[in-house]
Amino acid sequence: MAKRKNDPKPSSYDPDWYYEPSRPLPANGLQSRSQRGAFASSWWAKRWLAVLESYGMGSRLQRGRSYARSGQVLNIDIQSGLVTAKVQGSRPTPYQVKMQVKLLSSESWEKVLDAISSQAIFTAQLLDGTMPPEIESAFQAAHVALFPADARDLTSDCSCPDDANPCKHIAAVYYLVGERFDVDPFLIFTLRGKTRDQLIEALRSRRASAAESESDEQPLRVKIPDLREQIDDFWGIDEFNWTPLPLSFPERPATVLKRFDTVPYETQKALTTLYEAMSQFIQTRFLTDV
Repeated sequence: MAKRKNDPKPSSYDPDWYYEPSRPLPANGLQSRSQRGAFASSWWAKRWLAVLESYGMGSRLQRGRSYARSGQVLNIDIQSGLVTAKVQGSRPTPYQVKMQVKLLSSESWEKVLDAISSQAIFTAQLLDGTMPPEIESAFQAAHVALFPADARDLTSDCSCPDDANPCKHIAAVYYLVGERFDVDPFLIFTLRGKTRDQLIEALRSRRASAAESESDEQPLRVKIPDLREQIDDFWGIDEFNWTPLPLSFPERPATVLKRFDTVPYETQKALTTLYEAMSQFIQTRFLTDV
C-alpha cells in the first residue's frame, strides 16, 4: 500500500512510496453532463442521489462533485448488483471503487413483475424509456424497495486511504451513475438483478399469458330467435290503438322567431304566418284521430 505524506522515507528505493500531492493528478476520464447545479434531471436519478446526499458528508460531497465534473472518474461498469470504477486521485495509481447493491430474491422479483404487468401503462412507459413514478408501488407490493433504502441495501468500498465511507472518490462515481440513470432507467433494475432484456421479456410473457387466458374463456352467447317462427307477427297486429298526444298552440305564436332580436329583411310577418300554418298542418295530419 502506498505510504502517506508523513510516513518516514525508506532507506532504499520503494516504488510504492511517494509524497501525496494536495490536488488530484490531471485526468481525461468520463465527462459529466452537468457542469453546474444539480446532476440529475429525472425523478428516478434524483432518488438515487438522495441516498448519497442523506449521508450528509458536506465537503466530501462537494469534492466528489468536483471530481465527477473534472473527468477524474476514468470508467464505470454497471452489472447485476455491482458498480465498479477507477478514479484518478492524487496518487499515480487510480483508486478502485466498488459499490454493491443488494439483489432482490427470485420470489420478490416474481411479485414485482406480477404487479408491473397488471398495469399496461407501466409496460408502455418502460418500453418508451420512461420510469413511471407509480412503479415504486409495484415494489412496495413485494415488500421491497426499488432504490437502496439504507446501508443494508448498498455497500461501498474504495482503495484510497481515506477512512470515511463514502469518500470523495465514491461520491464522484455515485454522481456519474445517477447521470447514467437519467439516460437509461433500466440500469436501476440491473442493479437489483434484472437486465433490460430480462425485464421486458418477463413482462411480455406475462401479457401473452393473460391474453391467452382471456381467449380461453367461454364467449358470451346470445340466443337469436328464428325469424321463421316470427313470420306471422312480422308486420305486427292488425289493429293498433293508441291515444294521440295532446297538442295545443302556444300562447305566443312563432316562439322560435322571438328568440331573435330582429328578423332579417322584414320577413317577420311572413315567417310568423308560415309557422302557424305548419303547426296547424301537423296537428291535423298526424296528431288527431283518423
